[in-house]
Amino acid sequence: MKKILGIFIISVVSFSTYSQEDAEMDSGDKNFVIKFCPTQIVAGELNFSYEQRIARIFSLELEVGPTISQFGLNFGNQRLWRGNDGLEIWQFDPIDAEAKSAVGFHVSLAPRFYPASDDNQLKGLYLSPVFKYRKYNYINEDQTGNIDDAKSNIDQMIFRFNLGFQFWPGDNNFSLDMYFGVGLGTYNIHGQYMDAYVDGQGNTQVGWTSYNDTGIRFNAATGIKFGFGM
Repeated sequence: MKKILGIFIISVVSFSTYSQEDAEMDSGDKNFVIKFCPTQIVAGELNFSYEQRIARIFSLELEVGPTISQFGLNFGNQRLWRGNDGLEIWQFDPIDAEAKSAVGFHVSLAPRFYPASDDNQLKGLYLSPVFKYRKYNYINEDQTGNIDDAKSNIDQMIFRFNLGFQFWPGDNNFSLDMYFGVGLGTYNIHGQYMDAYVDGQGNTQVGWTSYNDTGIRFNAATGIKFGFGM
């Protein structure tokens, strides 16, 4: 009985010592990171993300935030705002040049793989397939003020592969995440343009006419995220 009790006490002490050592070894583990990506402003996005470690070399990142149309340099915010240059607006420049900016949103989900990582630090080189939905809203205004404004939007579905590198300067709680990615994105423009028509009494009226324009485009993104995690 004394031998069994002695073995039990030794086992408890040994397990307690091992647990303390293991806790000390894991004290530097990173379980999550909250980030902001200022470079995505060029795409008309305010980009916030949350990365959660799932396993030693695997994590999941969620991005959310508002979009601001007619702001930035990408397809949804710049090229289509040039005006129709005297051509049919729905053939070349589907978005009315007089349309006003409005707020939309974006959301994406991206699993991350850290193939060279040998710890639980959420750091080093990573590969990440990105699944993203983005909506830009804008408002068509009648300059004469005779009819109500019309709402239009661009919907985008994006699939992209990101290659990046995340590290923690000075081994503290602040992170830097640099990435570059390429892929494809679909778009669906649901817009309005001003058109004249003849009503049942033979009078000429002016109103909004809807149109849709869809397609697929090459998609690329690069930037840097600043984060805080633990």
